[in-house]
Amino acid sequence: MSVLTNRMKQTFSRAILEGEPFALDSQSAALLAAFSFMKAVVTNHALPDDPFFTRAARERFKASLTIPPWVQCWFAAFQGESRFSTKNNMSIFGQSDPDSPIFGMEFCSHSYVVGQLALQLLAPRWKRIYERGRDLLMVDPAAIWSPAAIRFWPNDGTALSWPPPKYLGNDAIEIFMKRFGNPINVPIPRW
Repeated sequence: MSVLTNRMKQTFSRAILEGEPFALDSQSAALLAAFSFMKAVVTNHALPDDPFFTRAARERFKASLTIPPWVQCWFAAFQGESRFSTKNNMSIFGQSDPDSPIFGMEFCSHSYVVGQLALQLLAPRWKRIYERGRDLLMVDPAAIWSPAAIRFWPNDGTALSWPPPKYLGNDAIEIFMKRFGNPINVPIPRW
């Protein structure tokens, strides 16, 4: 964990502290996604409930920084009053409508804001253990977030740049951290 955190600091500290723009290639996207996943796992592990991520997924990540498939990550820029602090929010939720294509799945949404860099991770899984071998669906957040939050993971090799065109202020960061909602409020899932 400390090695990953130090690599994160070396690569992104000027963006975190000063809002300095950066280009995100596939290698730095993998670093940022690994850091996001690590923060989600640590936060989740501190909760009293059973861990969302399986022991096998956590061990695989520990050994090789392999992020489970279906995990998505976004970055945004925070320009609020407390941009020199950290914010951390996790929620686990599902869809209660049996006609929904994501019924039977649950999601872990984790947001971590450090300085001016906001990171968000969304991971799905099947609620019932016997269904966990089935394919999962990835979801897209509402289009209103597109100018402020850019999906960087999974990375398709496209070069991305930070900050996005729009910044998040004090009110918007709280909404962003809970944007998936409970029940999940997203457009039609991607296959």
